[in-house]
Amino acid sequence: MLPLDPLDSVSPLPRLLRSAPAAEVHAELDRLEELLDAVRDPAAAPAGGALLAAALGFGRGAIALREGALDAAVVHLDGAAAAFDREGEAEARDLARCEAALARMRRDAQSACDAAVVELGAIAAAGDPGRRAAVVADHYRGTAERLLGDAAAAQRTLLSALRRSEPFLGERAQILNSLGTLYVALGAYGAAEALLEHAAELHRRRGDAVGEAIACGQLGAAALGLGALERARAPLQRQEWLCACLGDAFGRARALTFLSELALELGRADDALALATCARDVAERAAPPLRTWIAYAARAIGRARRDLGDPGAAAALDEAGAIFRELGHPLGAALAAWDHATAEALALGGPAVPVDWFAAAWALGSLGLPARVAQLLRERLEIEETAPPPERGGGPAPDGEARERALAAAAQTSPHVAVQREVELVYDRPDELAGIAVRRTAANRNLGRLAALTLAPPGLAVAAVAALRLGTRGLALPPERAAAACVADLPGITVWIWPANTEPHVIGRDLAALGAALGELPRAALALAPAGRVLCPPFAGDAGAELEAVEVGALIALSARLAMGELHLDPRLGWDGEACASVEALGFAVSRPAGRPDPGWAGRPGRPDPG
Repeated sequence: MLPLDPLDSVSPLPRLLRSAPAAEVHAELDRLEELLDAVRDPAAAPAGGALLAAALGFGRGAIALREGALDAAVVHLDGAAAAFDREGEAEARDLARCEAALARMRRDAQSACDAAVVELGAIAAAGDPGRRAAVVADHYRGTAERLLGDAAAAQRTLLSALRRSEPFLGERAQILNSLGTLYVALGAYGAAEALLEHAAELHRRRGDAVGEAIACGQLGAAALGLGALERARAPLQRQEWLCACLGDAFGRARALTFLSELALELGRADDALALATCARDVAERAAPPLRTWIAYAARAIGRARRDLGDPGAAAALDEAGAIFRELGHPLGAALAAWDHATAEALALGGPAVPVDWFAAAWALGSLGLPARVAQLLRERLEIEETAPPPERGGGPAPDGEARERALAAAAQTSPHVAVQREVELVYDRPDELAGIAVRRTAANRNLGRLAALTLAPPGLAVAAVAALRLGTRGLALPPERAAAACVADLPGITVWIWPANTEPHVIGRDLAALGAALGELPRAALALAPAGRVLCPPFAGDAGAELEAVEVGALIALSARLAMGELHLDPRLGWDGEACASVEALGFAVSRPAGRPDPGWAGRPGRPDPG
């Protein structure tokens, strides 16, 4: 029995949950409540009444989940699961448990995901693996694994669920939505488009407006990822219309905000202002207000007003930044820092005032968004080109040609060429696709950091790292939580750099994380390049970034002579005993020849820079 089957003869509730506005669903639930009161009459059959009550509770939980009223969703769905269990309806019970687990994941985020993986795995493993509840459990378990950041596990679980979903068309469409969402997050936009187009068609055939709206929203995101701005418009407009019909404030605010950003990219600031204002109104009227989308809409309003020359732009941008900071939203905070730098640069007058473009660029690069860094570099270049030379700020800048190269390299990440191959891999060799996507995400993050470093003040800490497994499978690419960027990766050797003011314990932590990935503590020779700069990140096919005042040949030779786990320090780094102890606590043996500069330090007095 499915959870809503007891209502089949008395209500169209399953169809309404897929395609009707929330008000219509609530009206039907109220009507069913009155019907249930009649069934509770002693003359009525108790079993029928209990199943109707369980189905009604499931329906209330389902609409609460759809509306984002997650506390209510958990209460209703847990109650429905218990009621079905008392009536001996195992399939309906397990489906209700799956929906309750999903509600907890959405409410409690990562803190609920570990428990959900265990609970949903147990449901999937119980009984026939081809039953609907097992397929749904694996679907939601894959969602939990994605939220935990384990993309490979999420893909395996979702593909397993997809293979068993053919008898259940509705579940198949939902799993395709989830796989498409996963591939959008991984940057495999070609694979995402193929899956989401299939999902949207299945949802349309079933009359599932909720599922189609989700598919269309992710289709728009995939098209934007491919740089196909015009192609993104239609699915986003479809999502907005469907969500307006459904009364889905979250989906509508999202679609309107994406459409406003799209209009800004296409140079239509007046359209962007109207769309963003509508998005903000929708987000503010929701109960509770959707503060994340209020912030994104306020940012789009501010940028549109700025492009239109409206003096009210600054207030909207400041409001967006304040909300993002209050929410602890990493991308929003990075975008707010970008907006602040832009506003400061546009307002410069008289003597040059430094503008901190680097902080925003570094944050965006560390989030794996080199295309956003490219937009920032372009904006900075455009502003500086319109300012008289004495008013240009932002710290030391490379020459004009280097700045143009840095922008072009950061903007090379549009993956059009890979699209067709991704579509083939998603069906034939999905594990290979996942591996490629994860490697590309790490490479994009590194590219974004190197592009951001073109804005940093002079001074780099440089480490030549030696280990047997380096040079294979992208192991040298710094992970998301690292502060390093990789500038060279050869068999047995890699070179990492950090801004010179990076704390010693952060450098030690990064090298220890590299050791964990390699399965052995590496050997590293660490030096200071006080005038070192990144002039340009690598282009596709380049061997490494374009650096200035950084010499690594002798540093590499030194690292190869060190013992496993030995960290050799340049005294010019100025690490004191406490700093060395913090690194030794991670398992490294620190060596530091007192008073003698390391061979890897470039730019010391009396020695010309290698460039």
